Amino acid sequence: MATTLSAKELSFSIHGMRMQFATDSSALAEATSQLLHHFESDAVTNGESLRMEFAAIGRRNEVSVQPAAAATQLYSGSGIALGNGKETTWLCDIYVDQGRLLADFHEEGLIVVDGASKSVRGWIVRPEGMSPDIRMSFIHFAMTELVKRSGLYTFHATALEKNGQGVLIPGFSGRGKTTSFLSLLRSGYRYLSDDHPFFRLHGSGVEILPYPLKINVTDRTVAFFPELREAPPSVLKPGVPKRYFHVEDVYPGPLGQPCRPALILFPQVHDASYSCLEPLSKKQSLEMILPHSLLVYDPEIARSEFQALARLVAQADCYRLHFGRDVLDLPQLVTPLLEHKRTALEN
Repeated sequence: MATTLSAKELSFSIHGMRMQFATDSSALAEATSQLLHHFESDAVTNGESLRMEFAAIGRRNEVSVQPAAAATQLYSGSGIALGNGKETTWLCDIYVDQGRLLADFHEEGLIVVDGASKSVRGWIVRPEGMSPDIRMSFIHFAMTELVKRSGLYTFHATALEKNGQGVLIPGFSGRGKTTSFLSLLRSGYRYLSDDHPFFRLHGSGVEILPYPLKINVTDRTVAFFPELREAPPSVLKPGVPKRYFHVEDVYPGPLGQPCRPALILFPQVHDASYSCLEPLSKKQSLEMILPHSLLVYDPEIARSEFQALARLVAQADCYRLHFGRDVLDLPQLVTPLLEHKRTALEN
């Protein structure tokens, strides 16, 4: 893909892959810096080279690229509904067209992912008028689609690291995922990601890698933790539909390091005084984790990602977490399991 945009160039190093981002939009440049600020670097010369280019346009009909008549439609859907009017955040149709992935976001723009050239080209309609979260969602979609073509995957889960061992907590909204994550984080576990940890095949196993994002919290979650209840508005910021904060503003400490998966906890809020853990079989765990992986549109990539997920589950001890009212005591339940896992591996 030839370089055509030069108003703003950003360089990133994402777990060994160098990525150049170019845009003519200060709003898109700011969104990308916020999303990937932990990966920003000077011009990177080593590692695999990826490129993303995004242009701001005034109207959808300014995009010259369109799905060909022979393109195959793979997906059609919409984003979450927000506000009293329940307006969706986006509409999207995804096509495969001559080996490229085309994501048509209708009146909001279009993104083309070209795996052969390891590049993305996007056109976003009036990004300066969008909420920051929507702008970042387009960049996140493009980036994750691009890196998975080089064997770096992500899925919906929170992730922490302690002494080189990873704890993954997949879960849909309302299941206690973020609350359990914060309970461990405040007790000395290290932050990997609140929503989208990276993972990849590494030797004969799987490696979990950081993808730090802002942490979104409901009022119910905030109520459990005094450091959040007492946080000033400059730290706990308003968002849509939840409030959010950056981990370093509340829990200062080093970012977690790449690690092997040790525990996978599937939380479920339980109306009881105490939390408990129910062991799960590998088959159950794989079936439960699959709905939390992102949509995969290329059959070959889907096979590779499934193999990585299967190995991840095989490496970890898996439990259903019946999450009771003893929220702050969760580390007392989880940490001994990690210590037992490490002892078993050492022996």
